[in-house]
Amino acid sequence: MDGITVDHVNKAFYSADGLKNEVIRDISFILHRGECIALTGRSGSGKSTLARMILGLTSVTDGEIFIDDYPISHLPPSKWLEARRIVQGVFQDTTGSLNPYLSTYGNMEETLHNLTDMPKWMRKKELTVLLEKLGISPVLLKTPVRMLSGGEQRRISLLRALSIKPKYLVLDEVVSGLDVISCDAVLSTLEEYRNAYGCTYLFITHDMNSAYRIADRIIHIEEGRISKTAQKQYYTNRREK
Repeated sequence: MDGITVDHVNKAFYSADGLKNEVIRDISFILHRGECIALTGRSGSGKSTLARMILGLTSVTDGEIFIDDYPISHLPPSKWLEARRIVQGVFQDTTGSLNPYLSTYGNMEETLHNLTDMPKWMRKKELTVLLEKLGISPVLLKTPVRMLSGGEQRRISLLRALSIKPKYLVLDEVVSGLDVISCDAVLSTLEEYRNAYGCTYLFITHDMNSAYRIADRIIHIEEGRISKTAQKQYYTNRREK
């Protein structure tokens, strides 16, 4: 079955003196192919930790995560290069995901070169089209990433992820802190991209307006546990009353 399955997943961290901190507690859900789930909750509720586990950036303590029925919780790093072709992540904090000494174009070109079979001319065309959709000036292509604002870096990370046309996209607070125009540009691009390519989103946010707009289902997490799950229509009906 195509999709991402999170099956009774737990994550615990241990302090230097051995104290256990459970961050994710017995979470299970299925993100179906072509669907968008908004994962909501307060800061510290475990949303970003769950995103990192799905992307293989943080280990799972217990349980299993499947992508297209393939278990990835204990996938060795050597196998993740192939997985990156189908699942990509974009985080609010781009530290470590972008090379600060390369230009914007250099960062994106490197990813396209490694993860796609596009010839060089097609890669540049793809990036130019996406820049326009996200309302980013082509001038930024030559700008070193370290000279960009945090919001610009996040949109560049999104552009880079979209450019390889992944099946699954994990989006962690990608609209947080953006102005209204930039937020609308990002959400519109995600909607258009999903309609065009059928991409599946896990959209992590504390902004309920963005969740209402883009998601089919909304899952709310409190203290590492799922406290509420509902179709978007449920929330829409409540807001209209």
